[in-house]
Amino acid sequence: MRLTDLLGAEVVAIDGTRLGKIHDVRLVQDGPPIGAWGAAFRVRSLLVGPRSVGVRLGFDRAGVRGPWILKAPIVAWHRSLVEVAWERVAAITPGTIRVHDSAHGDGRDASMTPRRPPAGRVLDAGLELLDLQLVDPDGRFAGKVDDLELTLGEEGPPVVTAILAGPGALARRLGGGLGRWIAGIHRRLQDHDVEGPARISIGTMVRLDEEVHLAVSRHDLPTDALEAWVRTRVIGKIPGAGPRVHDRSGK
Repeated sequence: MRLTDLLGAEVVAIDGTRLGKIHDVRLVQDGPPIGAWGAAFRVRSLLVGPRSVGVRLGFDRAGVRGPWILKAPIVAWHRSLVEVAWERVAAITPGTIRVHDSAHGDGRDASMTPRRPPAGRVLDAGLELLDLQLVDPDGRFAGKVDDLELTLGEEGPPVVTAILAGPGALARRLGGGLGRWIAGIHRRLQDHDVEGPARISIGTMVRLDEEVHLAVSRHDLPTDALEAWVRTRVIGKIPGAGPRVHDRSGK
């Protein structure tokens, strides 16, 4: 399952009450150890509501400061935002997440929220992970976080097991004609024995701040294969175009 399988999905209570759409997925770093990164991120809850702008900008959080003229209306719009604990999820179907009814049957009281305080670092995947730059140990750019792989076990919430990067991952996020066009180009350019988007194990992460810092060179990542193809087949055939080194300085 991918993060984008959840984002935008309709959340419906067992009794048929529609709670809204998933605008973000809240993660907590309290899962099993995974590579150099340590404890894995697990899905803690789903942020559900009728609107998404404020959630993606972070204005639904009390600690986030911003221009009053922007924050005030966004906070008002998101008063109905519901944090639905993953434990409430009853069934997952394409485009729809069904959750158990709350104690009062309206699906909007405190019983829907996680009961226990988080045991590790908490972040919202869409707001704080998607589109972050991937950086290798030499400071070279290695792509962006275009999606996340979520692995469901026999019990407990899904665990984030990999970063999905490149056009194969971005196409699903974009959707529509543009997404299909990008997906078609990706299928033609990638190796025939490789299926799906470029996958980078979460275990290769060593630090997460404004960027995702990796323990492996960009040349050892699957995202480098497509860039190498473009450099050789396209850029290399342009007169006067030489190889470019992608690093943090932009040189």
